Amino acid sequence: MSPGIRRLSLALMIPVVAGTLAAALALAAPVALKTTELGHGPTIVFVPGLGTTRNDCLPTARKLLGRYRVVLVDLPGHGESPLPDPFTFVVAGEALDAVLAKQNPDSTIVVGQQMGGRVVMAALAAHPGHAKGAFLIDVPVGPPVPIDDQQKKAFFDFMEQNYEAVAGRLFGNLGRDTTQSKTIWTAFSQTSPATVKAYIREAFYSDGNKDAKAIKMPMQMVFTSRVWKAGSTSGAAFKQFGWDDTTASAIRLNDAAYWAMKDQPDTLAALISAFATARLAAKK
Repeated sequence: MSPGIRRLSLALMIPVVAGTLAAALALAAPVALKTTELGHGPTIVFVPGLGTTRNDCLPTARKLLGRYRVVLVDLPGHGESPLPDPFTFVVAGEALDAVLAKQNPDSTIVVGQQMGGRVVMAALAAHPGHAKGAFLIDVPVGPPVPIDDQQKKAFFDFMEQNYEAVAGRLFGNLGRDTTQSKTIWTAFSQTSPATVKAYIREAFYSDGNKDAKAIKMPMQMVFTSRVWKAGSTSGAAFKQFGWDDTTASAIRLNDAAYWAMKDQPDTLAALISAFATARLAAKK
């Protein structure tokens, strides 16, 4: 190859490489999550579920303020936090890690509820040194039975055409009773359909069990009584939410449903505090 042709090839390649690199960086750049920080002491970071905001954590967070510093986080696409495009739990986890990285890793516990728990797991699987433990409430990691790609495609095609019906079926019965379910659905309906679809799609196509196995720090599992039915076992709750390990230890939160942090703030705060005390006392 002559020097002239080599220089021309290089000149043509530079913008291509630069463009590819810029695109990769743009895809990898996490969004900034909105937070509220209150109190002093060891840190408890709250990450709420799909269709809720950081303010929904306040009833439980207030019970911890005398002893802990609390950081309330809006999930991507919720409250004042933008939804990344494309959305993945990996990208959301990186956004959450930007919050966790600002805390003292030796005195930080992360509380994740429902899809917020999936984001917590993604963050801690990638950055295990940024917290001492994870407290997870009703966190699904996969479907209870295998679903092939054709079935997934059919479901999402149907949801595109019938969003309200599908969302209502999935999220219209999340309360402790019919009245609370209606209230939750009214609040949930304020969430952008694009956000809801993004989380559901990612939940269908990502493997939460992979993150669960990658996390080496202690995780305290809690299932509300809406999920862990009276007379059933914790294994049934784990299986319902797609966990491979259905023998792990779990705590049942009585008389609680999707709004667990509002339903049982005293009990939940006591459980979080007990877990935090044990973890922060541990040397490793």
